[in-house]
Amino acid sequence: MLPLKDLIKKAFGKDMFLIPGQVSVQGAIESTIPGRIDGNVRGDVRTEGTLVIGKTATIRGNIYATDLEAFGKVYGDVFVSNKAVISNKAYIRGDVTALILEVEQDAVIEGAIRKHPTEADDVIPPPAEEDEVKPAPEEDEEKASSWF
Repeated sequence: MLPLKDLIKKAFGKDMFLIPGQVSVQGAIESTIPGRIDGNVRGDVRTEGTLVIGKTATIRGNIYATDLEAFGKVYGDVFVSNKAVISNKAYIRGDVTALILEVEQDAVIEGAIRKHPTEADDVIPPPAEEDEVKPAPEEDEEKASSWF
């Protein structure tokens, strides 16, 4: 039988964080490794790897990642330095900026879509100082609308 540590690495990959659906985070998340969020986050999420937003996730804040796979709800702007995939179940209320963007049919993006230059520093601002953190705006997540 494998130890718990080895089971977690095997299930989620080496050096990857996970926020399960039963967890709520109040505040910013900064990570140098990729990760997956299935719970609720109120604050900015910043990672240097791939970020997966599960279908049960709700994020109220801006997202900064190298790559993104979104299945859940995001209330804030999204900045991706490489590729973003927005699934047909995803709902994003905010602008999406990415070098490569794949949007599946029935995905909802209420905001502008921008392709940014190859220099990520031109688009992704440096981390905010602790006293500069602004709370995410309160949004009614039940009022999803579409132009179609």
